[in-house]
Amino acid sequence: MNFHERQRRNGPVFQTHEKAHREVLATESWFGDGKPHIGRQFTAEKARGRKAEIINLLYRAAKSEQRDGDPNVGTRLEILADKLHYCCAARRCGSLACPECSRAFQKAKVAAQRTTIKQLRVTRKGKLLVMVTIIPLMVTYKPEDLPVLKVQKLNRWLKDALKKAGFKRVMLGSIDLSWEDGFYQPHWHIAMWTADRQRLKRRLKRIFPGLQRGDRPVHTSKTYDFEFLAYKDKAIKLPALLRTNRRGLPHLLLALDRTEPLELMVLSGIRVSAQDGGLEFKKIQRW
Repeated sequence: MNFHERQRRNGPVFQTHEKAHREVLATESWFGDGKPHIGRQFTAEKARGRKAEIINLLYRAAKSEQRDGDPNVGTRLEILADKLHYCCAARRCGSLACPECSRAFQKAKVAAQRTTIKQLRVTRKGKLLVMVTIIPLMVTYKPEDLPVLKVQKLNRWLKDALKKAGFKRVMLGSIDLSWEDGFYQPHWHIAMWTADRQRLKRRLKRIFPGLQRGDRPVHTSKTYDFEFLAYKDKAIKLPALLRTNRRGLPHLLLALDRTEPLELMVLSGIRVSAQDGGLEFKKIQRW
């Protein structure tokens, strides 16, 4: 049975948030340019173009691995390329490696968070919504480490570190992976409220310290509107990776394909559920 037939019969399989994943994939408006608008760098046209570029890159990498490298890796790359090639309306692949599907989940998350943030603001008078970026400099992945990369474990590690330090507040966050000088670095971007931005930054730097003088493992930025949400909820900086790490990108895409789209999220005091045609974030009552 070829890939097209398997996809037609089975579709994508999700282990977590199955209903929520399927609601997004079944709602074709998330794949277009309607509201919410998430910026000129995240248009449907650009997603289609990047998808075509990635499919070509995956097929070429598969042939190279089968000829000169690991045939098993070559087979996985070819299967992933097939998955993206056959992804289309009414038969979406649901893979984080697919620019169109990844963007659809990005849009659905942005839409749901806009509603939730508006609701939460009512009970947080006098507090500022900030975007916190956490870069734990001791956590890095060399290209050869990607087969053991598990986003779920990284997110659990972050939440455990915050909990151990007594850090308890409502948070809407997400992880992305950035290519640095020869290694991948996880970044967490988290929306949270605070009455004192600088005090919050100092507290987080005690939990996630720098390794040497000049390091900046924690950033806090004021938010003036909802435009930061699209940046927060990306998985990778794909245009930059296509420019600077084309050779390694196919192997990162394999790691992303093993990760379910909603597993990128780091939530505290909030839970995600399916809503007709999309997602919904609800505050947990005890928080």
